[in-house]
Amino acid sequence: MFDPAYLGRSLDNRLPDIYESVTREVKALQNKHAAAGRLQSGATLIAFEDIAVNILKTTISDASKFTFEFTGGHEPEALAYLKNFAGRVQHTIMSEISEKADRLSLGDATANHLHKVRTKLDRLREQALDDFSHGMQGSERLKKDAVVNIVANQTGNGIQQIGVGNFSQKAFVENHQQLIDAIAKALASSEFAKLLPQHKEGFKDIADTLLEEAKKPTPDPGKLKRWGARLGELSVQLGLEVAASEIVELIGQMFP
Repeated sequence: MFDPAYLGRSLDNRLPDIYESVTREVKALQNKHAAAGRLQSGATLIAFEDIAVNILKTTISDASKFTFEFTGGHEPEALAYLKNFAGRVQHTIMSEISEKADRLSLGDATANHLHKVRTKLDRLREQALDDFSHGMQGSERLKKDAVVNIVANQTGNGIQQIGVGNFSQKAFVENHQQLIDAIAKALASSEFAKLLPQHKEGFKDIADTLLEEAKKPTPDPGKLKRWGARLGELSVQLGLEVAASEIVELIGQMFP
């Protein structure tokens, strides 16, 4: 049985990043169209639609895979969490798109196009959820990733305790270089060298993501905790016990 509280938290933690993605892409689009003298036009509305569709599809696809991996299947309870998340994602996207579209002062054209976008997102969301409920993602069957199986048994080394408190910037400053060194040491270890190629690739992908966040002067606490936990879990699964203990301890100190 999976931990529903963790699933809910993990999905919720994605929402701020989604909002940032929407606002960033919309702003870039507005600047581009303003420079070309076509900001207040139907072309901008169409471009807003493309942004909304792409972000919704990508986000739900990634969340579907994560939910499947974590819960070990596509049961109704897992679907309920994914459905709630998908609805909030769509609301986030539509709120930003609608606000910016209304400022174009195109009257009925804006209202009609926003209705079209909302209907399209409804269809894409329901299709993705229906696919998930049948163990599908698009034209492919959902299957567990042999590299990162998040539902692996915990080993009593405290991984589940990562981030029990609030993020400490002071602790981060004191420990972030040690975290960077610990990840580098894991990648250079004999245990890592013995892994199968696909396992090496999977571990390095997560390690690189965590490293990127750890090297920032002011990291995103949610990302730091989430990717730290995933790397710790994967270290255990692949037999990198020393790396797991060190990484988990350092991340834990940043969330005392």
